[in-house]
Amino acid sequence: MVPAGAASFFLQITMTFPANIFIPLLIALLMTASGCASCLRQGHAAADGWSCSIAAPDARTVSVAGSFNRWDPNSHPLAGPDRSGRWAATLPLPPGRYEYLFVIDGEAWVPDPEAPSVDNGLGGRNSIVTVTGGEDGGK
Repeated sequence: MVPAGAASFFLQITMTFPANIFIPLLIALLMTASGCASCLRQGHAAADGWSCSIAAPDARTVSVAGSFNRWDPNSHPLAGPDRSGRWAATLPLPPGRYEYLFVIDGEAWVPDPEAPSVDNGLGGRNSIVTVTGGEDGGK
């Protein structure tokens, strides 16, 4: 069901913005409205690996554990917090699909609120990331 006036609003916007600006903006808006905003960040590409971060301003320590490090909460500590309360790390991961969780203060295992997740079979959810092979697609 399309809300009344939506069609005229859409037409008005398309006449205001050039297509090269409007179409990516529309895609981002639709992905956000559908709950898939994290899809825009999937892979968190970085020149030297996969970058992850989480806002945890009151945490004493934050690490990331997942299928890439045998779920070891001590293998990959994050640096932080920065001025905005975010902790971050860049991990040199080979191409593949990984499940992970952030470990806050060594006790709370939490999914990435900015990433897709899957049922972990234990009553919780694991975040997922797919790391690609770079510009050549890993070839």
